[in-house]
Amino acid sequence: MPAPAAFDILAPAYDEQFTRSLVGNCQRASVRRYLQSFLQGQGSLSILEINCGTGDDALWLSSLGHNVIATDASPEMIAVAKSKLPPEENVSAQFITCAFEDLSTRFHDQQFDLLFSNFSGLNCLSPGELERTGRSIAALVKPGGSLAVVVFGKHTFWEMLWFLPRLQFGSAFRRWTSRAVPVILKENIIQDVYYYPVKKVSRVMKDFRMVDKRPVGLFVPPSYLEGSMRKRPRFFRWLKRREEHWGRASFLAAGADHAYLLFKKETK
Repeated sequence: MPAPAAFDILAPAYDEQFTRSLVGNCQRASVRRYLQSFLQGQGSLSILEINCGTGDDALWLSSLGHNVIATDASPEMIAVAKSKLPPEENVSAQFITCAFEDLSTRFHDQQFDLLFSNFSGLNCLSPGELERTGRSIAALVKPGGSLAVVVFGKHTFWEMLWFLPRLQFGSAFRRWTSRAVPVILKENIIQDVYYYPVKKVSRVMKDFRMVDKRPVGLFVPPSYLEGSMRKRPRFFRWLKRREEHWGRASFLAAGADHAYLLFKKETK
């Protein structure tokens, strides 16, 4: 099933199953904490968000005073995002259906202060597609502008700790391969995912210089352990506190469920 169609099916329940879940809410809070630290004191920026999903991050960025255009390949995800727009006319967020491969065409005459991609949208791209998207991204960011992406961690500690005692070696080390890994999003819905090392993402974004790297989901587990966390609320609160404390440990980013990477575009 093509990715947009798969995410169309997920869209109606996405917020309930991830955005408002314990794990999803906590991991998103970590991303926002890092991003807000970067945005503080910069004034109103023009921001392009790609793979925006149901729009929560775009609306949050807009609430901080930034002008946001948010895109996603899934029309249903965009429909849910638009339904969240408040009636006030001064909301500075727009939602547009646009796939990665159409970015350079759709925004050929625009450049942005910041391009943002949250929660592993780039991991749905094959190596060739990632290279092409990297070139599109470079053209869409102003000289001296920034790129913030959140991608899957390559050697996630939680995955090994959870699956190795159960002798599920394939699952424990599934991120270590360079090949596509089929991931079940929902019953009968499978998406190929590529787990890229941070160095690979950095090489693809060759017009940018990495200026920050942080773990997201180092202590807080991947979303498929949501049920286990709900059964252990005290343990989850302890994990959340550790997550907030160890968020400064950039060297542990590859061992987290996700890695937050911040780049600055070189000026020529």
